[in-house]
Amino acid sequence: MAGETGEATPRAEVRLLGALEVRVGVTPITVTAAQQRVVLVALALAGGAPVTADTLCDTLWPERIPNTARTSLHNTIRRLRTLLAAAGAGELIHTGPEGYQLDVDPDAVDAIRFGRLLVDARREVESGEAAAALTSYDAALGLWRGEPVPDLVNAGWLTGLVDQLVEQRVVAIEEWADLERAAGRPERALERLAPLAEAWPLRESVRARLMLALQAAGRTAEALEQYLAARQLLVAELGVEPGPVLSKAHAEVLRLDDAQTGSGRALPVVRPAQLPAVRTRVVGREAELSLLDGVLADAAAGDPLVSVVSGPAGVGKTTVAAQWAQRVAKAFPDGQLWVNLRGFDQDGTPLTTEQVLRRFLGALGVAADEIPIDVEAAADLYRSLLADRRLLVVLDNAREAGQVRSLLPTGPGSFALVTSRRDLSSLAVTHGARLVSLELLSIEDAEELLAERLGQARLAAEPEAVAEILRHCGGLPLALALVAARVAARTDLSLAALAAQLRESSSLDVLNLGDASTDLRAVLSWSVDALSIRAARSLALVGLHPGPEIGVLVLASLAGIQPREARATLEELARAHLVAEREPGRFAMHDLVRDHARELFEASLAPAERLDVVRRLADHYLHSAYAATRTLFHTPLPFALDQVVDGVEPERFAGPEEGSAWLQAELPALGKVVDLVAATPGIEGHPWRLARAVSGYLWDRCAWADIAQLHERALTACLRVADRAGEADARHGLGDAYAGLGRWAESRDELDRALELYIAVGDQMGESDALCTVGRTMEMQGRPREGLRPTREALELYRRIGDRSGEAVSLNNLGWMHALVGDYDDALVRCQEALALYREDGDLPGQSFALDSMGRAYVGLGDLPRAIDSFAEAAAVSRSLGQFYNQAVGLTHLGEAHHAAGHLTEAHEAWVVALALFDEIGHPRAETLRSRLALLVPEREPS
Repeated sequence: MAGETGEATPRAEVRLLGALEVRVGVTPITVTAAQQRVVLVALALAGGAPVTADTLCDTLWPERIPNTARTSLHNTIRRLRTLLAAAGAGELIHTGPEGYQLDVDPDAVDAIRFGRLLVDARREVESGEAAAALTSYDAALGLWRGEPVPDLVNAGWLTGLVDQLVEQRVVAIEEWADLERAAGRPERALERLAPLAEAWPLRESVRARLMLALQAAGRTAEALEQYLAARQLLVAELGVEPGPVLSKAHAEVLRLDDAQTGSGRALPVVRPAQLPAVRTRVVGREAELSLLDGVLADAAAGDPLVSVVSGPAGVGKTTVAAQWAQRVAKAFPDGQLWVNLRGFDQDGTPLTTEQVLRRFLGALGVAADEIPIDVEAAADLYRSLLADRRLLVVLDNAREAGQVRSLLPTGPGSFALVTSRRDLSSLAVTHGARLVSLELLSIEDAEELLAERLGQARLAAEPEAVAEILRHCGGLPLALALVAARVAARTDLSLAALAAQLRESSSLDVLNLGDASTDLRAVLSWSVDALSIRAARSLALVGLHPGPEIGVLVLASLAGIQPREARATLEELARAHLVAEREPGRFAMHDLVRDHARELFEASLAPAERLDVVRRLADHYLHSAYAATRTLFHTPLPFALDQVVDGVEPERFAGPEEGSAWLQAELPALGKVVDLVAATPGIEGHPWRLARAVSGYLWDRCAWADIAQLHERALTACLRVADRAGEADARHGLGDAYAGLGRWAESRDELDRALELYIAVGDQMGESDALCTVGRTMEMQGRPREGLRPTREALELYRRIGDRSGEAVSLNNLGWMHALVGDYDDALVRCQEALALYREDGDLPGQSFALDSMGRAYVGLGDLPRAIDSFAEAAAVSRSLGQFYNQAVGLTHLGEAHHAAGHLTEAHEAWVVALALFDEIGHPRAETLRSRLALLVPEREPS
């Protein structure tokens, strides 16, 4: 290239391995603008290849590329060209169809020259030319002046390339040091290794080479000090023990030191075989055993060296570990170590790391007087002995991760299997452990386990008793084994008799055979003893909760703690496998654990404290159910909520979907909560309010039997304390439920009694509600004309007391009944009045009712288009609220209107969805609709 004077353009160089420098001949060029520096580095590292404008924009603006990016990039390159040309470099940056290109010799970019020299050095090593390789390494490393381009900021992917250069330099120094030490020049290797180890204190490969170089230089004490310093730093900073590279270097230093000093101390060669015998076949665990096989295969390929088998007390962790260890023992020719760490034993004293190390070192052949007293030194010796060997180490019954960390082998050939009642998930972070969780056995596997112990014929003779026993044992292998042992020990004890004992007495008492090691109550107590004080108390409180699952806010309310504390406590219980998180925020407990927790509740809380806990539980459910129902139905409930009890954390819901989901999840608990509260003196007002709070949701699911059961329980509680207001509401709810069940006479008796009580206590809102229900039950019996009178009385009373919501309900009911008796004009007027009130109040469920009733009026008036529109809107509103029955009814009516209009496809579509909803709630109208659909299909074929 020639300039205007005809003289040759001076050679340009770009230096990146240190502060950014550009030289043209001997003239340095300072590039100060940040964006120009980024562009120059990107073009230089490309080694003469073109770099696209998009790539440069990504580099300059890694977070968000502005609209003006191309213009800014063009201006940056123009200024950079001007700067380089002014120094006599000529036209160094060219623009082509593939992007921008820096016109310099790749060897003139020190970073690229560094990479080429490394390739040469490694090729020379492979060829056995060690001297030439050292020359190439020295030339490559000599290019470095400091941190590469230290002031390169906000450069996107380019920063990663610079980091790669740093990594390449470290690896190059390590490779160079290996050659220098092999050539007998360890002092020279130390010149670069010492500062590198200081700069990279956690890099074990650097520290290992430094140790070997120090040992080779006759400085063994310093080498061992380096190992100790590295280990302390790794534990303090990362919570991990030294890995195989550093452990192997440590063993090598010890071996060479012994050889040099002539101490005669040789590494022992002993093959321990400590695995226990497996006396029974493991049932239902093939999936977990196969998973462990896979972990072992990965470990053989250099992946994880640790696996943790966790699960609740009595689930069979030790048995699984023993059986798997026996079947893979041949894969570990140097032996197998086994220890029961006693993390959850009856004396409550786990083995210490020192105790286990002394056992293991003795099993590996180290004389007692040669085992270091210092625990860290003993752990170092243990890891050194395992560094080049293939051993299986089984650490059974660990209490916590800290108990096993120093016992985990780090060599590539050994494998550790840990069992614990806690999940020890921190080992997955610090040691890459694979976690295997043992769940409860399925019904089929549990029955197979019993058959293994008792014989299939014994089970076949009493199938009903077997089913009940399996239910009480809940898939827990220890419980099943105790059942088998109890039956085997008593030839006169039938399975039916044992099932009766389990049904009538505490399962923990029935399954106690007098041996603490297998006594379920004792075994569970050892898990509880290992909990924090807060978690142990919370477990007792969870024992009070009657449902199959407990939410975070329920525990927060029971314990009077903050939700974050409740979540942390439940997670601690889950790590101890005393509860299980079945879905986010909801925790389940095994029935046997619940029995133990309930005993803890009775034993650890004074009567006054127990009453306070039940009150908080009742308040949590009442306020939560009230809030959930309000997301689904706008009509107010017939009672006002008191101020929430201190410490109670009710659920909060963003909309009907959340409210409905909570009600569905808590239904199994709600009836039992009503029973519990009803049986507790001092909080009698809650049962009938709880029953009423969830009735709307249950009514939409047509769960009339559940509604009746809840109000029967509530009525019993009210009668016991002569709560006449509560009795009125409970009888009202019962009358409504009995009507849904078709028990008409009982329904009318309860509603009449409710009316008398409402009048007696002066509850006009309750009176009008009951009148409205009387009218509706008459309509349900096919007597809509008789239902008009009580509904009109309800309307007048609602208007008199100013209850707009009740007024809208009674207007809509009147409209529906008028439509049923053929008074379509009156029906439409009443429904339109109701719809206006519903819309003014923002009552979406009410609007759905009114629109559906209006549709019926339009059908009677012969206005099918408007009827279709009304039914469609009613169904859409119900769908948005997640309602089942109302949506199904609306779609049924919509299908009828389409059918009447000759829209057979649309009718079919509406009825198919309605049928699915009716099937979901088990409503008898499903069969009628199914028959309609069957008749509709032939009509659709010609179209």
